[in-house]
Amino acid sequence: MSVIIIRSDGILSPATPQHPESVNIAQQTTTMSTIATPRDPSNLRRTASATPSSSARPSLDVPSAATSPNPSVSKRSNRAALREYYNLRNSQQAATQPPTITTSPPPHSSSFSDPSPPETELDLPNFDPQLFITQSLESLSLSDLLRTYTKVLSEIRALDAEKKALVYDNYSKLITATETIRKMRTTMDPLNPMAGTLDLVVERVYKLAEGLRGEMRKELEEQKQSEKKEGQQQSKNRQETKRLAREVMRVPGRVKRLMEEGKEEEAQREWEVPRRLLVLWKEKGVGGDDVERLIEEGDEALRGNKGKEMEEP
Repeated sequence: MSVIIIRSDGILSPATPQHPESVNIAQQTTTMSTIATPRDPSNLRRTASATPSSSARPSLDVPSAATSPNPSVSKRSNRAALREYYNLRNSQQAATQPPTITTSPPPHSSSFSDPSPPETELDLPNFDPQLFITQSLESLSLSDLLRTYTKVLSEIRALDAEKKALVYDNYSKLITATETIRKMRTTMDPLNPMAGTLDLVVERVYKLAEGLRGEMRKELEEQKQSEKKEGQQQSKNRQETKRLAREVMRVPGRVKRLMEEGKEEEAQREWEVPRRLLVLWKEKGVGGDDVERLIEEGDEALRGNKGKEMEEP
């Protein structure tokens, strides 16, 4: 069996007995995986791997929409990175040139500096994959199609590796969060008795507040009832005062009539109580000049008949 070795300059050469060290090197290199299909030299810049740690592209910790300060800018930046990586054309160039897919070196952090990158054909909402494939088959040669297929397959594998890396990172974060929650619960366990005591105190304060609120509500109801009764009583007193004032205003006329009929004692009794009431109103300043005028009219009516009797002799 002939053994082929790969030299440092990339040239293949058979191993010979004159170079035993080459045989050893060839035996060690036989464990390496063979290249299934020829690839473009530019494609060797990144390799697909099934393990998360061998991804050529760095695993990006994409922030969520809730923590990102501007989700739209982050989304546009990710699209810009994908466009730069796949070297996709915009929709105006796709209308005049046959569709091709070429790869470029992996994007660096500077590729995220463009906040508003232009949209490409793949970003359009009405993008038709079947039409894109048909145009590729019609416009590209067989070698170009094979090269495109190889590049796309490499990209898919790289993206799959990146997806696995992201899943691994998120799973690690989940484990860390779970451990943190467990530690917090363990730390809170000694505080449980104190929490139970606080619950009792809070319940007692709540009951006390309920009792005070009930008493205050009862007092307010009683105060409202008292104010209502007081208002009714005041209204009743005003009505009674008006009725009494109307009666007092009629007294001087009745006194005069009794004196004309010769009923002097009855006239004096009729005028005695109303006069005291009018004097009390006068002292309190109620009624003003009308009260004083009624007193004078009553006194004059009571003296009128006596004056006539004294004039007749």
